Amino acid sequence: MPPGRLLDEMEIHLIPVLLGEGRPLFGTLVPDHTELTLVGALEAPGVLHLRYQVSGGSR
Repeated sequence: MPPGRLLDEMEIHLIPVLLGEGRPLFGTLVPDHTELTLVGALEAPGVLHLRYQVSGGSR
């Protein structure tokens, strides 16, 4: 694993909200140039489960 690369896979469970403001999920913890590849998605009532592989890492 390259130095500085802390994650190789990430799972996000997204619950949509109709009203309100969006917030950054990770703020400054993940560099803008981190490349993610969607490797899985599963829909369930009221939630979307997403699985990403970190493909580019930090450069």
